[in-house]
Amino acid sequence: MAAHFKLTDDDTKWLQPPAGAALLFSGSSGTETWLERTEDTVVRVGIQSVAVATLANGSLRVSVSIGDGVAQGGDGPVPIEARLSASQAVQTVVPAGQRILLKAFPTVENAHVLRTVVWVADLAREQSVEKRVAAEPAAASHPEPA
Repeated sequence: MAAHFKLTDDDTKWLQPPAGAALLFSGSSGTETWLERTEDTVVRVGIQSVAVATLANGSLRVSVSIGDGVAQGGDGPVPIEARLSASQAVQTVVPAGQRILLKAFPTVENAHVLRTVVWVADLAREQSVEKRVAAEPAAASHPEPA
């Protein structure tokens, strides 16, 4: 198998979760877990994976499954020993007190996964600011005194 292939510095940098995100998984297989929040929360879930083609036409696909929805990203086909990198991110609302099943995993054809990371970022802070601004009356909507 491709045991002699190692992550490069560029791979390691590319696999870093975004600022403010929490790392849920780091390895090669992916994860199955659930998300739960105490308040309605908008979250972004992402997966990033790096692989190397072990035969011609190697390919890498990553999937994020939340509830009944699945989002996929991919790379390939590529020649033997070429690097593959794929990512996918989805955004969803986690209702207060409810658990949402999350699956995030890579699949390969003629390739070997070097590393996969899965992360989650709560966007509630950004969303609440947008709601507060939208709820405030606009200054231009009030007529000027004559």
